[in-house]
Amino acid sequence: MEDRDYEESLPVDIHSSVERFEDMVKNNSPQFFDVSTFEHIVGFYEEKEQWKKAITVLDYAIAQHPYSPWFLIKKSGFLIYFKKYKQALALLDQSETLDPSDIGIHILRSDIYMEKKEHVKAIVILELAMKVCDEGDREELHLEMADVYEDWDRYELVFESLKKVLEINQENEEALSRMWYCVELSKKYEESIELHNRILDNNPYSYLAWHNLGHAYFDIDMYEKAIEAYEFVTAINESCDLAYRDCGEAYFKLKQFHKAIDQFQRAIDASKPYEELYFSIGICYEKLKDFAKARSFFRKAISVDPKYSEAYYRIGETFRRDKAWANAIHFYKKALRLMPDNVNYLMGMAQGFYNLAEVEPFIFACQSIMALNYRHKNKSHYEKLVVYLIDLECYEDALQLMDFAAFEKGPVSSYAFMRAVCFFSIGKRKEALAWLEEGLSSHYAKHKLMYKFIPELRHDVIVSSVIEQYK
Repeated sequence: MEDRDYEESLPVDIHSSVERFEDMVKNNSPQFFDVSTFEHIVGFYEEKEQWKKAITVLDYAIAQHPYSPWFLIKKSGFLIYFKKYKQALALLDQSETLDPSDIGIHILRSDIYMEKKEHVKAIVILELAMKVCDEGDREELHLEMADVYEDWDRYELVFESLKKVLEINQENEEALSRMWYCVELSKKYEESIELHNRILDNNPYSYLAWHNLGHAYFDIDMYEKAIEAYEFVTAINESCDLAYRDCGEAYFKLKQFHKAIDQFQRAIDASKPYEELYFSIGICYEKLKDFAKARSFFRKAISVDPKYSEAYYRIGETFRRDKAWANAIHFYKKALRLMPDNVNYLMGMAQGFYNLAEVEPFIFACQSIMALNYRHKNKSHYEKLVVYLIDLECYEDALQLMDFAAFEKGPVSSYAFMRAVCFFSIGKRKEALAWLEEGLSSHYAKHKLMYKFIPELRHDVIVSSVIEQYK
């Protein structure tokens, strides 16, 4: 729907005009309204989001003022909203005969084809509009082209369209605001740097251009340059919380965690406290190994968003680093209640139970991981669990897990030796030696894994003889 500020332009008697119109409709008693009054009545209903009433007004307006293209264009906009594209196109054709240079006609027609995913038609319409519309309309037409290309996922062409807008008007805020996102998706980093440096040569106080420049430098890992650009943003616009946040991210990449914390805190001061900002500060303190402070900021993130599962998980991770396993498990459980299918949360639980030697809960955690969709896991998850199971002397469970993992993820080079360890440990030397030979034939160098679990195998004559055969 078209955005207009009707408060300032409404006639003093708008409410009486609306009442008069509604009485006319109710009593079927024709009355005349001039163009301006009809426009204001439409705006009145539009502001209240009473779209169908607005269309009724437009029907009467078109009947009384058939040569006013504004009513036809306006009604077509409402019809597009209700997905009545055929009717909308007919009205646009009608309005074009009255005023072929009205840019709104071409933009709405383009919107219809964009809604129908007929992007080529939408672009052709806009290209034709470029030839018939005024020079001053080109800026808006290129913005509309950017909309079509974005809906089409053609981000390189979105970039080119926004670039043309900025070549016409370097201060176009919509184009500047959309540019960083488009550059990220189109990967036009070098072109973005060149474009925004040109803009800044002419307008060094464009904080949006500085921000876009910072994004481009950030995306090609030039973090010092990015920081410099972000600092220009905040020098020009002290309330730009996004620039403080992005500057913090750049310092984080440089492992300058104290400076990153300072920038994230400034972002909080410049805006309402977002959970991501508290979380980012928590991560910085975690990197600095100040786990108590990290936890305090993760808790602040949770106070803003009680369903922030990753914050619960990170608290668990800080307790893990402190080897406070019971506390770690408590927070992994909280994270899992919110995201039961998260393999990292389940692995955290499994590691906690392993370190507390709580065998049954640990095996249940293993089973929960096995039950996850295979896309959520990788071979390294299973390798860690196998090691834990062997260490807990759960040899049968370890063998079952390896069979399942091999079926789900394919062969793993260490499994033959791990199976040998399990069979040696339960006294099945024949099976153990067979798996040892299986492993040696394909991954000889990994046989030393066995000694980690059964050091005495180094002095086992038969084992040494088998290994020597494959040397």
